[in-house]
Amino acid sequence: MYTMPPSCASGTLSPYLPTSEKPWTVQHLQHLYRRLGFGTNRQELELALAQNPVEVVENLIDKAMGAAASPTPHWVEWTAADYADDAEQVSEDISSWLMEWVQDMAQHPVRGKLILFWHNHFVTQLETHYFPSYLYQYHQLLQTYALGNFKNFVYEIGKSTPMLLFLNGATNTKYEPNENYARELYELFTLGRDNGYTQQDIEETARALTGWNHFEEWGKPLTFNQSSFDKESKTIFGRTGNWGYEEVHDILFEERSEQIAQFICRKLYVAYVNPQADESIIQQLAQTFMANNWELAPVLKQLFSSEHFFDEAHYGVQVKNPYELFLTFFNEVDFKTDTEEALDGLLYFTGMLGQELGTPVDVAGWQGNRSWLDTARLSGRWRTMSWKVYQVMDQQPEKLTQLAYQLTGDLNTNDPALVVQKVMDHFLPVSLHTPEIYVRATEVFKGEIPQNYFDEGSWNLYWDTLPWQMTLLLQYLVRIPEFQLL
Repeated sequence: MYTMPPSCASGTLSPYLPTSEKPWTVQHLQHLYRRLGFGTNRQELELALAQNPVEVVENLIDKAMGAAASPTPHWVEWTAADYADDAEQVSEDISSWLMEWVQDMAQHPVRGKLILFWHNHFVTQLETHYFPSYLYQYHQLLQTYALGNFKNFVYEIGKSTPMLLFLNGATNTKYEPNENYARELYELFTLGRDNGYTQQDIEETARALTGWNHFEEWGKPLTFNQSSFDKESKTIFGRTGNWGYEEVHDILFEERSEQIAQFICRKLYVAYVNPQADESIIQQLAQTFMANNWELAPVLKQLFSSEHFFDEAHYGVQVKNPYELFLTFFNEVDFKTDTEEALDGLLYFTGMLGQELGTPVDVAGWQGNRSWLDTARLSGRWRTMSWKVYQVMDQQPEKLTQLAYQLTGDLNTNDPALVVQKVMDHFLPVSLHTPEIYVRATEVFKGEIPQNYFDEGSWNLYWDTLPWQMTLLLQYLVRIPEFQLL
C-alpha cells in the first residue's frame, strides 16, 4: 500500500507577512483562490496583489458570509398532492434546483466550495427522498451554516427531513430505537471513529433522539411526535437524566469539545491544505474553534491567512475533484458558466466523473484526492477537458486571446516558447521541471504554421490563428499529470 511521505511544510498560524525575502506574489494568490474557492481570472489576481494576505482572506470570507441565499422556488411548500402524481414534474423541479446549486457554487465560490465540503460531511442521498422541497431544505441548511456556527449546524441537520429519512431517524421510536443516526452523529459528524464514545453512548443517544417521526404528507417536513419519544432516564457520556434531542447536543459539545474541535479542524485541514495532517497546526485551530464558540469563520480566517498555508510545500499535493477541475479552469480562462447549457454540462460531466450532486457514494462520502484518478476517470477527465477547451474556443475565442495577452505582457512578442511557458505556468500549481515538456508544448502550439514564420520573427500575438493555437496548447496541457493537481 502506498503511504504518503510526511509533509515538509513549515510555518506557523501567524499571519503571512510579505518581506523582500518572502514577497507577496501572484502564485500565492493563485494558491489561495484555488484552495479556498475555484480559482479566478488574472485581473482579479492583480487587484488582490495590492492588498496584504490578511485583507484578501478576510474580504473573501466576509463576502462569502454576506452572500445572498438562493432565491426561494415557487414549489418550496408543495407536497405530493400538488404534483398530482406527476413524476416528470418532480424530476424537473429537482433538476432545476441542482442547476441552481451549481450556479450558486459558481457565483459564490468560497461558500460554494464549503457547501460541497459539508455535503460530503453531512451526507444524505437524493434517492432516499427524491422530492424537490426536501432537496431545497437540505441545500438551504448547507448554505446557511457553511461558514456559520457548527454546533447549530449539527443541531439543525439532525432533525432535517432529508437526514431523518436517510439515517432512519424517521423510524426511531421508544418502541423500536434505531441507532443509525446516533452512531453517525459521533463517528462521522462530530468525533470520528472510536473517539470518545462507547456502544452504550450510542444506544442511549438513540433513545434520546426518538420522536422525530410525525408525518402528515409526503413533501412536508417531519416533526416531533411526543407519543413516540422515550421519556425514561438515559446516561450519555456519564451524565444521567431524561435527555431529549436538545440535551444530547448540549452534552456532546460540553463533554467532548476537544475531540469535536480536533476532528473538524483536521477534516478541514486535510480537505483544504494537505492530505498529510499537521497535528500541531490542527491543535491550534481547535483552540480557536472552541474559543469562538464553534464559529467556523474565525478558524477559516486564521488558517488561510497563515504563513503555514502559504508554504510552497502545500502546492500541488491534492488531486482536483471534478468541480475543482472544471470551475477552476473556467474561472482562470474567465469563461462564463451562467448559461443553462454550461450549468447542465457541469452537472452532467461532474456526475460522469464520479461527483454527482446529491449522491455521494455512501454515508462516508466521496473519499477524494487519489480516488478521483482511477483509469476510467482519468481518461474521462482528458476527454471532457479537451471538449471544454474547444467549447471556450468555439463560444468565446476572445477569452483565449486576452489570456495570452495578459500572461505574456508584451503584445509584440514573437517568441512562441515564452507564450507557452507563461500559459502553462499559469494553469499549473507547480512549475514543470522537465524542459522537454515545454519544448513539446511549443511544437503543439505552433500548429500547422510553417516554421519559417517563427524563424524570421513575423509571427506574433496579433495573428488571427492565436485562439486556435491556444486551444491546441490547452488541449495538450489538460493531459499533463500536474494539471490534475491543486
